[in-house]
Amino acid sequence: MPLILMILLLFSLHLHAAPPVRIAAAADLQLALPNIEKVFKETHPDSNISITFGSSGVFTSQLRQGAPFELFFSANSDFVQLLYNEGHTLDAGTRYAFGRLAFYTQESLVADSASEAITLWHQQARSSHKLSIANPQHAPYGMAAIDWLQRWSLEEQLKPRLVLGENAAQSVQFVLSGAARSGVVAWPLLASRQDLPGLAWLIPESEHIPLEQKMVLMKNAGPTAQRFYHFMQTETAKKILIDHGFGAP
Repeated sequence: MPLILMILLLFSLHLHAAPPVRIAAAADLQLALPNIEKVFKETHPDSNISITFGSSGVFTSQLRQGAPFELFFSANSDFVQLLYNEGHTLDAGTRYAFGRLAFYTQESLVADSASEAITLWHQQARSSHKLSIANPQHAPYGMAAIDWLQRWSLEEQLKPRLVLGENAAQSVQFVLSGAARSGVVAWPLLASRQDLPGLAWLIPESEHIPLEQKMVLMKNAGPTAQRFYHFMQTETAKKILIDHGFGAP
């Protein structure tokens, strides 16, 4: 084939390539969802998926303004319900997991539970040592963290020491980077890591507001988004989520 024809053919194929399916995903899925996408592509090799991770509340605001995401994974059910009530989605969505919370620290603590660990940290750590949580204004994990601190009467005492991540992933990063010495953070961003420095205690789900995580197809969802949505409901996808520290849906 002459070179010029080959170039024209490749250019034509590029022009006709399907645009990526845009997915908005809660930041606690940063480790699990790429693995699920990889397995999905084994049976759907032509799928072109682009995942953006961030705060569920921020994504909700963007989707209400017409952001072109086709599928939304929220870290709670309230944001999905809001979008459904306003007519932005195909239906009311489906629960895909329960989020789990953990107390994570770089301090040397000996404790049998998360509540005991944070109490010791509060008593022993220097007042300059910060506690990281996701921003409760728009991040479900931040809302759950505040609820947990309130249950142990620690919120007011620790409020001057809080540093707020824009989302669940940033609140973990603050502890890893040393910007905070400890955090009340997303367990799914810790559970599967083999190289995690420090110590982490899983917080019982009964000790904080539930993190019922829902996904929903937007009104503009195409076939690939719908196929991925249904794949997320398979036992294969559920097992990957559980392996990364999520609770079963």
